[in-house]
Amino acid sequence: MTPTSTERLLPYLFLLGLIVIAVAFRPLLPVDETRYLSVTWEMYLSGQIFVPTMNFAPYLQKPPLLFWLIDLVWTVFGASRPAAMLVIFAASSLVIWLTTALARTLFPGRDDIARRVPWLVAGSSVFVIYSTLILFDLLLTVFVLAALLSLIAFARSGDRWHAVLAGLFIGMGVLTKGPVVLIHIGAPILFYPFWRDRRAGLATPNFLAGVGLAVLAALIPVAIWLVPATILTKGSFVYDLVWNQSAGRVTGNLRNSHGRPFYFYLLLPVMFIPWIFIPEVWRLKLRTRIRSLIETKSPDLRALRLLSFSFVAVLLAFSAISGKQPHYVVPMLPLVTILFGYFMAEIPLARLKSSAVVMLVIFGIGHAVASATAFKRYDLTPLANFIDERKDADWAVAFDYQGEVGFLARLQKPFETTDKPEEWLGSHPSGYVIDKVSKDPGTAGQIAFRLRVERGYLVVLKGQH
Repeated sequence: MTPTSTERLLPYLFLLGLIVIAVAFRPLLPVDETRYLSVTWEMYLSGQIFVPTMNFAPYLQKPPLLFWLIDLVWTVFGASRPAAMLVIFAASSLVIWLTTALARTLFPGRDDIARRVPWLVAGSSVFVIYSTLILFDLLLTVFVLAALLSLIAFARSGDRWHAVLAGLFIGMGVLTKGPVVLIHIGAPILFYPFWRDRRAGLATPNFLAGVGLAVLAALIPVAIWLVPATILTKGSFVYDLVWNQSAGRVTGNLRNSHGRPFYFYLLLPVMFIPWIFIPEVWRLKLRTRIRSLIETKSPDLRALRLLSFSFVAVLLAFSAISGKQPHYVVPMLPLVTILFGYFMAEIPLARLKSSAVVMLVIFGIGHAVASATAFKRYDLTPLANFIDERKDADWAVAFDYQGEVGFLARLQKPFETTDKPEEWLGSHPSGYVIDKVSKDPGTAGQIAFRLRVERGYLVVLKGQH
């Protein structure tokens, strides 16, 4: 049966429900969400588009595309968290749509797979979590998918414009999160001989020549931003983004690089929740079906090799890198989803929808409960309100400030930094210093405000008012 327009729309309404729940019940999470919106706020306030800032000093650790998109939306709707989430909703919707397009491209005529893919993406535990967070990874996934689709089109047609388009998408991926996009795109390129169509596809040398053209095209959007950014920061942006950030995370030498053991990504089975709890999944007889595909030399093997070989290669690459975070592998979700969806094509679509709805209900109930309990330790709004009420006073921070309250308090000037709060307050008797301590400091003495957070307390010390 051909799906109706309403049926096609349902996964996107499901996504909208997730975002509404998150905005209604969950505060902006420090340090990532609060930091990225603070950087965006400062760019919005200053009108500076080439060099992001944090605490009104150059922030050289991330490219600006996500900040640009949010600022563009803020220009229309005003600066707010719901407006910023429109960008995340758009990126997440594109991930659903492009993953479905990739499934149709790899398995033409298999509407049974294509109809299941949107629900397999939307209901995945990974997507449920990260489609509601202000991070770079889903936007990066959009450009990884778009580049991969363009490369497949180039491999089939030989049209160089597809290679150029792939390069432009790769460049946009660099503008989203830096050179890491090359890992995600490099894997399918590396394994091209294993998935190319030997009867109608390009020969490997011709394909690699197109990849070279794509690399040149990728430099165009990167140069439009990086050249003025490099001039304005006197080369610091190139060093911090390309070397300090990328190489630092690979080696683990970067401060806060999240160094973790090689086996950290053994947690990847989480990607298959809730689908692994469907009884029919355990009766799929995958080993028998894979053996049959190999024995019959099914044409589907080319697409399955593209998906599986790329997934394993990217997984090994990220496992070898010292710095690891769960969301680093979010761009692998489409590959896993289509691969899983290929073998789940016989499972009733209604079962997938009902499992996704269960995830939505769990997500909603969990957030409602956490809003009255655990989330209170992440909500920095009370501190932001305290600062906003005294915004004309002098302010300083005595800890490693990462923009936690810049957006929340709508700051229009930087905090000073000090490692000697008492001396600073001595020279700024009407000022305040924000510090972080591990134990409850009480309410006596110089403490004007305290807020319990995830690890300890944020306290505001006052001068001799």
